[in-house]
Amino acid sequence: MNLRLMTLNIKEFVPVLSQVVIKQRVNVRYKQLLGAENWEFVKDSTTVKLVGIHSSVTGETVAMTTGETLVTGTATTFTNFAAGDFIRFGSESQPYIVSTVNSATSITLETTYGGTTDTDSTYTMKRTIYTPSVGNVSEITSIVYQNPLGEVSEGFLNALDPERSSTGQPQYYRIFSKSKADGLVTFEVWPTPDQDYVVTVFYKKYISDMTEDTDEPVFRPELIEAGALWDCYRMAFAITQNPAWIGLARDAKTDFGILLRDSIIEDISTSSVSTVVRDVMSAKVWDNNFMASHDVEGVL
Repeated sequence: MNLRLMTLNIKEFVPVLSQVVIKQRVNVRYKQLLGAENWEFVKDSTTVKLVGIHSSVTGETVAMTTGETLVTGTATTFTNFAAGDFIRFGSESQPYIVSTVNSATSITLETTYGGTTDTDSTYTMKRTIYTPSVGNVSEITSIVYQNPLGEVSEGFLNALDPERSSTGQPQYYRIFSKSKADGLVTFEVWPTPDQDYVVTVFYKKYISDMTEDTDEPVFRPELIEAGALWDCYRMAFAITQNPAWIGLARDAKTDFGILLRDSIIEDISTSSVSTVVRDVMSAKVWDNNFMASHDVEGVL
């Protein structure tokens, strides 16, 4: 059932409201339901390749000019890196951020080079910031390499390693930035990878509003429709002051509650939690309804 059909169905019951208002209430209820529970169906995972730090080898050099942003290389493979990566020249302590990778032998810096002009400098490039390529991430829930990485704050990493000079196997991560507008979440790993690693990123999907008439929700439309109908009955009472709408709103609230309960139980049945549980008395219970209303632990 798409947005148009849900709107028309509600319009039949609440003719005093316009379709524009009804669509708005459908989307409000849709977002409320998505945030109401830790739904299993919005969880997913993907993999991200962490790029190991690279120090130039014999015959591999770069040339940079004071006051300019262009860096040219000899025998370099800059295409293994990307915008946002860090580069250090020679024994300098000042890192520069790569703005653009032009080719295997050419990059552009975000800021002008402030050191001494050099035509055959060594260099080190590293990446600490990553973005899952799936592009529909609302929230990263965990990152795993052999074991889960610890989630920490920017302040923690700044106190631990302000220059991000440590290298090794990934141990911690922090959320660097997020944008719900496009479903992109960026994270930083620590220490800087000493070689290439592949981590598994577990996340919640970003679900956009239904804007087109043909858009369909990601879960049971009858639940969304029931919640929106309840809202619309109350709005109809506010407009007309007809007490009949209050009675209809009560009935719609009951229907919505039943459908919501069924949806929660259905979602639990497809989750990864154990279907065999015990309460504090250690009595085994073979019923997902019990799980919906009690604190439980899995029985191994």
